[in-house]
Amino acid sequence: MAISGSRAGLAWLAAGASVLLATALAAPAQAAAATSSPANFPHYNHARHSDQIWGGYADTGARFTSISGSWTVPTLNCSSTPNSSVSPWIGIDGWSSDTVEQIGFDQDCENGVAGYYPWVEMYPADSIYFTETIKAGDQISASVSVSGSSWTLTEKDTTRGWSKTYHESGSDDLSSAEAIVEDLGDGIQPVAPFGSITFTGLTADGQPLASAGTPNSTNVERGNTPLTKNSSLSGGTFKLSWVHS
Repeated sequence: MAISGSRAGLAWLAAGASVLLATALAAPAQAAAATSSPANFPHYNHARHSDQIWGGYADTGARFTSISGSWTVPTLNCSSTPNSSVSPWIGIDGWSSDTVEQIGFDQDCENGVAGYYPWVEMYPADSIYFTETIKAGDQISASVSVSGSSWTLTEKDTTRGWSKTYHESGSDDLSSAEAIVEDLGDGIQPVAPFGSITFTGLTADGQPLASAGTPNSTNVERGNTPLTKNSSLSGGTFKLSWVHS
């Protein structure tokens, strides 16, 4: 299924801009601090769905108030794309609406060195990056839920033993729930080859993602070149593989 829509622009932030980023949000996050990826590397807004920039599954056809799931941090191959990015996350909205409530992390190759930078975002507001360490092979779990206009977004690295919870507010469509790997380059920055990512335990409103609504499969492409390939969605599990050489 292809949904057209605007793509997120790159937000090139200098060192120290994370303080401004945090204070700009209408509802500041609790129990977390904003930070930045390396000063010479771009920050991004994480976009609503548009053709070619999301890989994964989005459930539609129902009203969604929660989603949760887990995945393992992949090892990036930075040899062919020494400056590149890609971002796995889970969230609500964005498939056919102009807002996305989401939490995940950026996977960046900078000068051939891999780095992982966790964030939370109430798109179209800016991302908040935070300081906790993520490494390849770590086990990540995340959840997004809403009650009325009160949102709770949590990310945990169960390998390293940290957890961050953000409390935000906003009225949104609740028209989709998704597990996504996103092309952050907007057709400019290369996509970092990530091998594969397997999402497991995906539930939306307490039901496996495959049966909570109508699953929509999507893959990352650049022009006419597919970069990813979805497996079938089985209950709350699927594998998104990098296929571009």
